[in-house]
Amino acid sequence: MVLPVLLLTMALAAPAPYDDDHGDDIQLLCYGEAEKMTTESHSGYQWDDAQHKYVPKSSIETGKTDFDASLNVSIQGDRGSIRLPESLVPPIHSGSHDGWWDIDDLIVGHNEIRGKFRLNGLNKPTIVIDRRSGAITIDGMIKFSGRCEPDDGHRRF
Repeated sequence: MVLPVLLLTMALAAPAPYDDDHGDDIQLLCYGEAEKMTTESHSGYQWDDAQHKYVPKSSIETGKTDFDASLNVSIQGDRGSIRLPESLVPPIHSGSHDGWWDIDDLIVGHNEIRGKFRLNGLNKPTIVIDRRSGAITIDGMIKFSGRCEPDDGHRRF
């Protein structure tokens, strides 16, 4: 009689075979304003007072441009990834998986999610999401500031 009771107790105490609790499953769609570095090449002619004629001139100008953008953030337990719009991806980049970059040093706290991701050797932006307000900031050679909403996969219409 003790053996059946012991087996029943062990069966009830054991976790269900499909109970796979590895932390939060968070899917976010974020809208906001982005900023990235731009480079423009200009060529033409300029008057040279010393030579008394027009001479060829070329220059390269760098600057920043702002634009509206949206991105996705996916967090499953202790792993996360981010999907950037093509307009934010630098021409020389590394390591995406179908447009998704792994979030390194991910910390999923009660009020904040933070981490960083590697676009290339020089560009490793940090990401911070406020879980109460939904505000997101990405800071690096690219910048993004906006709001996130849960993406539950359902269609809106």
